[in-house]
Amino acid sequence: MAFYQSVVLGSCSFLLGMVFVCQVVDIPLLYVPVTKQALENAYSFYEMWYEAPGAIKALFHVALGLPMIILLVKLHRWNESAMFFDGSSVAMHLATIVLYLTVHIQSLRTFLPESTTTTSFSILPPPPPREVPPTEDERIEAVRVMAAANALVGLLTMGVIGMQIGQEYARRQEEKEQRELDARVVVGEGKKDQ
Repeated sequence: MAFYQSVVLGSCSFLLGMVFVCQVVDIPLLYVPVTKQALENAYSFYEMWYEAPGAIKALFHVALGLPMIILLVKLHRWNESAMFFDGSSVAMHLATIVLYLTVHIQSLRTFLPESTTTTSFSILPPPPPREVPPTEDERIEAVRVMAAANALVGLLTMGVIGMQIGQEYARRQEEKEQRELDARVVVGEGKKDQ
């Protein structure tokens, strides 16, 4: 199981790194009064990712989907450790994916102009055309909602990492206790033989 756990930890660490990079533009939108410069920085930062080549988006989607697949494989063992640690990790990672699909994608489509790259390389259906362009207030709200969703994704991803580390710690503690118990049994049998 060490390989599976390493894949989950590596992918989640990559996602957490992406969230930390986004905090550069998210913090001025969430925790201090919003300025015009903070909004422009956020628009240009997220437009860079929105217009990224398909390989960048594919890498991100693999890093987002791979932990879910691996966690479901680990959950298939169906022992106490898998039910608690992997089950909790599945729930948290599923919430991350739902946030990405419902908040991030929709917010990007609201506050950024139509993308030539997104419509040509996407597994998601194209959005219906808007009858009226978004107002400036809608754009500001969308970018701030996405910044808040990034914070939630960071917390959920740290939860997945914490559950995987906790699972490994619990496994090692259980093995240690089992070795101590086995040693006591061997010592007890040695005394009976005398």
